[in-house]
Amino acid sequence: MGPTSGGMRLARRPMPIKVLAGLFGLLLVLTVAACGEESPLSDITVTTPGDGGGEAASPEETSPPEETSPPETSAPEETSPPETSAPEETSPPETTAPDGSDGDGVDSSTIVLILVLGGLAVAAVLGAMSILSSRSRTKEAERSAKRSRLAELVGGYRWVHDQGSMEVMRTNDPDQLRRAWQTTNARIVQLEGMASAMSVEADSPEETAAFDDLNRASAGLRAAIDSDVSLRSDPGNVARDDFVLQSAQTVQQRRLDLNTALSNPALRVR
Repeated sequence: MGPTSGGMRLARRPMPIKVLAGLFGLLLVLTVAACGEESPLSDITVTTPGDGGGEAASPEETSPPEETSPPETSAPEETSPPETSAPEETSPPETTAPDGSDGDGVDSSTIVLILVLGGLAVAAVLGAMSILSSRSRTKEAERSAKRSRLAELVGGYRWVHDQGSMEVMRTNDPDQLRRAWQTTNARIVQLEGMASAMSVEADSPEETAAFDDLNRASAGLRAAIDSDVSLRSDPGNVARDDFVLQSAQTVQQRRLDLNTALSNPALRVR
């Protein structure tokens, strides 16, 4: 194999360098494409010599592109809202109080009127209380006087029933009989007048009926005793025992009637 084989070995020796240069260029292109930026090396064409060509032309030496910094952007100036002045406070116009007022809008005459009306109201209340109290005292006094009169009436008739009538019935002397009867009769007449007045002033129909019954019983007893005294005072009738006995029985019955009238609940002293 002489010089020919030797020359062939010499022509194929630079191929690895060309391949490496092509691969390097391809790698640069791919790298720039991946970064999304157009590389200044994109215009460079890498050629590989043919199998029989001479030495491969070396790529032109290019200076790496100058690094460009992004343009400086200034931050927008902060704008403050326009200053607005607060509205001036306006005070209400001063008003002078009218004459005769205390400065708070209340007329002094109104205050005087209120005080006068208040005083009149208090006086009216006190007057009403005084009147009610006086009426209450008056009614209490009237009830007290009524109880006293009722007690006197009932007590007087008890005396007529228990003592006065019996004393007249036991006396046989004509002079003593007439004196005893005058005393008892005067008392009965007085009590009948009281019973009639209290019947008019009675507070209920029951009390009126009780006083009327008492008056009738009293009048019946008084008439019976008066008839008996007249009968026994006549000397010609003393021997008439039947007349005297009948008169005495009548008086006793009228005494029972009086006692029944006094037992009425409406005549009880409370």
